Amino acid sequence: MESQYITFGGQMGDPQSDKAVGLQLPEISKLLQKYCNNVYCKEIDEMAPAIFVDGDLWHWDFEGFQRLRLSKKHRYIEIHIGMPRARWEFVSQNEIKSYLINHLEEALRLMVTRLKKEKYDVNETDLWTDFAKVKNDFLFN
Repeated sequence: MESQYITFGGQMGDPQSDKAVGLQLPEISKLLQKYCNNVYCKEIDEMAPAIFVDGDLWHWDFEGFQRLRLSKKHRYIEIHIGMPRARWEFVSQNEIKSYLINHLEEALRLMVTRLKKEKYDVNETDLWTDFAKVKNDFLFN
């Protein structure tokens, strides 16, 4: 099985958050596999944003982005995205989908900035062209 270049995993804080948010992640992953499974930076093998969704059992108490980490040795870059309960509880599925895809996009922007800071060559044109297809399909199909 071919590995995926951009992965998007997550940790849900309870069954309710999994039902509201977790069910969206496989759809995003399939779209990333379909449209963004290209090498955008030859120095890394994986871009790995992960979302942490607060719930009753587990909560991380942050919104936004933390732990941007580049592993040169293992050839990957990761970042954590925090989603507080107020962003998924008592809101529409469209609002949740918009939150997820917009935060994923910003996470990728932060990763690209970090890679460029290291003087890595990043094919941003292809990345953003491909990601626009993911975003469009996720929000409108």
